[in-house]
Amino acid sequence: MAEPTNIENRPEELFELPYYRELPDLPVTVDMSGSIGKFLEFDLFDLDGVQPLELRHMIANDRVVSVNPSEKSIEIYKKEKVTFQLVFIVVNAYGFKEVDGVLVGKPYNISLQPASKRGELSVTTPEWIEHIDFEEQNLVPKIYNGFNPFSGACGLHMMGYTDYTGIESDMIGFVVGTYALAMPFKHSEVLSPGVPEPLRGNKQVRQDYEKYRKNWYFKPFKKVKPKRIWGCDSPIELFLLQAMDSIGLYPELQTIICEDGFTVPGFHKLWENAKSRRRLKTITDADYYFSDKKLAVFCDSIAYHSSVEAVAKDKAIDIKLNKIGITSMRICGRDIATSPIECANRIRDKLTGMA
Repeated sequence: MAEPTNIENRPEELFELPYYRELPDLPVTVDMSGSIGKFLEFDLFDLDGVQPLELRHMIANDRVVSVNPSEKSIEIYKKEKVTFQLVFIVVNAYGFKEVDGVLVGKPYNISLQPASKRGELSVTTPEWIEHIDFEEQNLVPKIYNGFNPFSGACGLHMMGYTDYTGIESDMIGFVVGTYALAMPFKHSEVLSPGVPEPLRGNKQVRQDYEKYRKNWYFKPFKKVKPKRIWGCDSPIELFLLQAMDSIGLYPELQTIICEDGFTVPGFHKLWENAKSRRRLKTITDADYYFSDKKLAVFCDSIAYHSSVEAVAKDKAIDIKLNKIGITSMRICGRDIATSPIECANRIRDKLTGMA
């Protein structure tokens, strides 16, 4: 795994924000609740212990399971000669504020990162799983001292102690959860946590969701490389997000907007194919969405949004959004790179002027 390079082309004005250059020696927490949307929060809630949860284990344990696998489950794993990969849920954060002596940040990226040793994937046995306390493990502070979600490279994994010095705060990868991925597992027996409302009534959406979980959360890693689940797609999106946060603007990130007005967080691999998006009747993915004012904000790079075809496509999207009462606002990536604070102020002025 390559050593991470820092996020490039940071606007100088962002270095004036509190806790941007580096974090002090204080306890740190990432506020996941409410910052990532109820669907994504629901989706990540049960990613702990041994995954995936399979029907025969549920039956063997009289339908009562806990984070740590029971003796009955361990015996099943031993009999079936199952091995495990440890997977960390890693979060990058921004907008740190001190609250009662604790630094609280908000997530801008969530990734899955496999455990490794000397650059190779780590594989464990049921005997090892039998003696680990996952609940206790999740209470031990763990970070990657250098985690660049845009390049897919991470630095030193630190467990039980933290060192935030010498690195920008948005380059720290906080481990907020750990699970052991069973290899192999029976696909026909995988139990999903369900789908939250209002997706529950759509059979096809549920099938898409279950397929996504199997292929993305439960597919064994072949390389020591993170899988991105959710978050900013580019550095300019992060820079504008940080600038908005500094003036008190808190939008939803990566929001899928559908023709009937339904919105849902856009995962990196869920509903990315054309068929799934047609089933949802998707109009677009907004980089930021202010649901109270129904304002969708897009970061448009010159490379992908300046051609005649791209301009026509963006205009068609804006018209569709307008029909369901949503206003579009497009910010040029070059403007963000020059002054994200000025761009954030433009968004605030737009919101102020809306009814």
